[in-house]
Amino acid sequence: MTNVVVSLSGGKDSMYALYTVLKEGVNVNHLMFIKIGGKAHIDNKWLLKLVSESIGIPAVTSGGKIHEIRKKLQKLKADMFVSGIMTTPEHIDYYREVCKPIHVKHYAPLWGKNPLMALAEMKQLGFRMLVIEVDVSMGANKNWLGKELDEDILRELEKLKADRSINPIGEFGEYHTFVVDCPIYKKRINITKSKIVWKKSKGYFEIKKAELQSKST
Repeated sequence: MTNVVVSLSGGKDSMYALYTVLKEGVNVNHLMFIKIGGKAHIDNKWLLKLVSESIGIPAVTSGGKIHEIRKKLQKLKADMFVSGIMTTPEHIDYYREVCKPIHVKHYAPLWGKNPLMALAEMKQLGFRMLVIEVDVSMGANKNWLGKELDEDILRELEKLKADRSINPIGEFGEYHTFVVDCPIYKKRINITKSKIVWKKSKGYFEIKKAELQSKST
C-alpha cells in the first residue's frame, strides 16, 4: 500500500495539487509543511493546523534543508511525495534531488498546466485564495495584498504576463496565497485579526488570529 505525503504550504498551487490527487483516488496519509520559500508562508505556518483539521489529514512540519526533508519522509515511510509544481523545471529538479536517493517517487499532478487556465479552474471550483505576499519588483501589484484573488486580479495577471513576462502562478515568488476555502475543506478558515507589513519591495499579510467556520453560516 502506497504511503503518500503532500508538500503543502497552504497556498493555491499545493492545495490544488492535493485536491487533484484526492480526486484521482489517491489516499493521502500526511501533509508536510516545509520551512522554505515565501516569508508569509513561514510566518503563517501555524494555520496548517486549521487546514489539517478542516481537511481531515494529519500535518507535519519539516526543516528546509534537503537532508531534513528526506529524514522526515523516511520517518513517515513515504513512497510518494506530491508537489504543486506547474511550470518551473528547476523546482522539479529540486524535488527529484530530495526524493531519488531515498527511493521516494515524486509526483507533480499540475505539471505542464497553463497557469492562467489553472487559476480560472480553481476559481470555478470554489477556491478562495487570499494574497498574503507580493513582490512589486517582480511585477506584482501592491494592491493585491490582503485581497482574495478575483476576476480583476486574474485579468491583471493575464496582462502582466503579456507585458512583463510575469509568471502568473507566482512560482518565482512574484506573489503567494493562502487558501481560506476550497471543495476539500469541511469548514472554511475565517481570519479575525491580521496586519500588513512592508519591507522594501515586498509586502506581507500576517494572519494573527483565525478560526474554522461552518460553511453554512
